[in-house]
Amino acid sequence: MNVRLAGVTAVTALALVTLPGTAGAAQAATQSADHGGHCVLDLTGRARVSCFDTFSGAIAHATGGKVQLPAGATQVEGRYLTQLRQANSAALSSVAIGTLYNDANRKGHSWTITRSSDCDADPDIDWTYSNLSGVKDASGFDWNDEIGSAVQYGQCEAVYYEHSYFQGARVSGDWSGGALDDEVSSIAWS
Repeated sequence: MNVRLAGVTAVTALALVTLPGTAGAAQAATQSADHGGHCVLDLTGRARVSCFDTFSGAIAHATGGKVQLPAGATQVEGRYLTQLRQANSAALSSVAIGTLYNDANRKGHSWTITRSSDCDADPDIDWTYSNLSGVKDASGFDWNDEIGSAVQYGQCEAVYYEHSYFQGARVSGDWSGGALDDEVSSIAWS
């Protein structure tokens, strides 16, 4: 297993915050797995980043092997989306809550976010990234002002902000392109 400092820097720079009453703060970031532009950020306990050469590899990791996408897949759709949602509802320790892509139409590099449970039904904020400045995946791709689309898998409602610390224009839920294409600098999940 190759440990890469790029992932440690990325998660440290994310300024990951948990709010009072939520599932505990990520203590320190660790990096595992290979390389590549498709990463999984696990928000359970210690923030852990695992990166892969393929999106299908990242999704297999995020779901504990329960969802095996075809080689070359760039998104979770159809029966695979049904499998992912079923895996989430049966999960005891990790739930995939969504994927961020650097290009519109769910293409390019990706970050799939997992946590110990799905978001609850109340509207309060459960998790945030207050500043994406300097966030890089294991291939060295910088994510600040580069998110071009996003999809949610569970009941977490994500809000994407134009500027750091939740300022400026915003968009929520699943989205692709538009006014915030390559403009997002902070994210909040509730």
